[in-house]
Amino acid sequence: MPLAALILAEIDEETGAAGQPLLLTLGAQTLLERLADQARRVGCRHIVLCAGPLPTALVHALDRLKARGLTISLARSPGEAADHLHPDENVLVFSGAAILRDEDLTALIYRAVPTLLTIPESWARDRFERIDAVDNWAGVAILPASQIRHTVAMLGEWSFAPTLIRRAIQQGVSREPLAMVAEGDVHGMAPRAALDLKGTAATLASTVVIRPHGVVERLAILPGLRRLSAWLALKPISATLIAGASILAGVGAFAAAGFDFGPLSMTLLFVSAAFVLLTQVIGQIGHAEPPFVTKILGSRAAWLPFLLLFLSGRSAFASSSNWVASLLMTWLAIQMLLQVDARAKGTVMPDWRLGSTGEALLIGGSILAGWPSIGVLLCLAHRLVIQLWIQRASPAKAS
Repeated sequence: MPLAALILAEIDEETGAAGQPLLLTLGAQTLLERLADQARRVGCRHIVLCAGPLPTALVHALDRLKARGLTISLARSPGEAADHLHPDENVLVFSGAAILRDEDLTALIYRAVPTLLTIPESWARDRFERIDAVDNWAGVAILPASQIRHTVAMLGEWSFAPTLIRRAIQQGVSREPLAMVAEGDVHGMAPRAALDLKGTAATLASTVVIRPHGVVERLAILPGLRRLSAWLALKPISATLIAGASILAGVGAFAAAGFDFGPLSMTLLFVSAAFVLLTQVIGQIGHAEPPFVTKILGSRAAWLPFLLLFLSGRSAFASSSNWVASLLMTWLAIQMLLQVDARAKGTVMPDWRLGSTGEALLIGGSILAGWPSIGVLLCLAHRLVIQLWIQRASPAKAS
């Protein structure tokens, strides 16, 4: 069945204008932009914003969404909003700014019956619409458009969102408890003021799904970056800006190698990897970087082997050439590129591998200690063990 999204702005009772929550900024974008992007990701073919007179900041947010190819239908009243909905559609309803995971929304959408997401009444008495002594509405529901249109027809002087939910309950709508970590998550998932965003950012930073390259990134870098990103998400720093810093660090690594600063080159490669992970976290909290930038960052597993090939050629043609180190670096680089290609084709890599970031640290340390061949040799042995693991883990081909 076709799917639409309806975002109900919180209306200021005195001015009639769309209220504060949708204008709060997280990850360098407003919560309205976040909701709209999320609705598109989970399959909504069109989005309707029901609001009164628009503040300037909300107009700018709509313009930014339109520039990204996402046009939102604007309705000044519930009646206008209903006119934008086809009677045969299912509608994903957001009341205000609800911060949920894509997985929660997807599970809600694929339920066969109209459903409200709920949280315990004792947790959210002052923040969510009360259903009964047991549940509060979490601010998100999946309802048929026909039900929304019927509610608008009998609305009168009542508030739209509470009336819609009460009619849905009277008609036997299903309830789905929202999986939450703790009671303290309530303010973070429904921010009303800037102070609430600290909890929102911390919750999102700790739950976004990141796929690090190796054990060094997973255990040594990513935990600290999650804490840092919870702070950065509250600043006007976008994922695109951080991605640019990552690319500059990568370019700097090659430049440093050109001037024979091996340890600096490897350090910059490490910094670049940290910025890539930070880009992924901030991009999931706020607005992601452009697709072409994502493709550039997605090639980072090949940066170290190409850097090693560059260093190998430079070492081979230097006046005081080290042929042993040069040959080992070439062999290691080729082995790395073969595994990069295998991973791109779907080969599962072991969780215990160092990854290119860990190997860059090992090689940089060995160069700094004056034993470059030792670090390269250790990394080569590590890659050969990975290759043996891949061959043993791969299912036997039918003869």
